[in-house]
Parts: sequence; structure tokens; C-alpha cells
Amino acid sequence: MPALVARAPAEGRLLEVGCGHGLFANACALRYPQLEVLGLDPAPAKIRAAAATVGPQPNVRFQEGRVEALAAGGFDCVALIDVLYLVPRGEWSGFLSACRDALCPGGRLLLKEVDVRPRWKFYRCVFQEALSVKLLGHTLGAGLAFAGRDQMPALLGAAGFRDVRVSDLGHGYLTPHVLYEAERA
Repeated sequence: MPALVARAPAEGRLLEVGCGHGLFANACALRYPQLEVLGLDPAPAKIRAAAATVGPQPNVRFQEGRVEALAAGGFDCVALIDVLYLVPRGEWSGFLSACRDALCPGGRLLLKEVDVRPRWKFYRCVFQEALSVKLLGHTLGAGLAFAGRDQMPALLGAAGFRDVRVSDLGHGYLTPHVLYEAERA
């Protein structure tokens, strides 16, 4: 989480798509008082839980909904933290395009996902997520879909992003975390 928060802008507007209980959104709002943060999630219970954590923070709010329903433009940064894998692969293009459309020209995407390598870490993560999504129902999702670092830059480029940078965040963790940073073309 600290590596992700460090890459958020210090000011402007940040949209976290699929904010869940608001951990990233709140961390960014606390670290960057000049940053206006909106956490968006389709799960009403998660939005209620996230909203209950805000306290006196005036620069963060939470809203139930989907990125596709937001008005275009206006955000300097859009963050997707472990969200894309829950979107059916056939919907990635439209979903990523909606994230691009939420950005101002030149705005930045922070996309943190799981890499498919090393395989043992990947399969451990798939098992954990299948348990959480399918069996326990803790997270909304139609299924699990992953793309490796060899595929993701092209997928982002096709959705209207440029200058894709890839950072390995999984060293020392049991999950193969990878971060993609890109700009709206």
C-alpha cells in the first residue's frame, strides 16, 4: 500500500474505482490534504463501511456506482487496485476506456493487479480470490480474469493509454503484485 500511495498525486482529483472499504482512498486523503479523493464502488455495503471511516477528513468521499456512469473527464488520476481481474475479460476494453474517459487529458492511471508469474504465487492468489469471490461472496465479481505483464501494456494502449510503465511490487510477498502506470493519450 505505501508504494501505491506514494504514486498518487499530491493535489488535484483522484478517483479510486472499486474502492471497497476505502483503505487506499483514505490513505491518499490523509497523506495529501490538497488532493480531492472520490472512492467509487458498486457494492452498497462496502460504500457504507468506507463512508463510516472518513471522520473529519474533508477531502475524501465515497459513492456507490460504476465508472461507466460517471461524467467524462475531471480526474487527474484514476486508481484501480486489484479490481480489473473481477471484470469479465470481454468487458475490459469498455471498462478501461471508461477509466480513461474519467481522466483529464494527460491524466494518469494507476493499475495494480496480480501478475501470472511466478506461477506458484499466481495460483496461490487465484485460489485465495476464488475462495473470497465465489465461495464466500466477500467481493463482487463475475469471475476471475488475469493478464500478465507481457499482455497488459498492449491492452492499455488499445484502451487509449500511452507511456505504460511496469513496476514489480511483489518482491518479498506471496502475491505477485505488479503496478502499471499510464497516461491518457
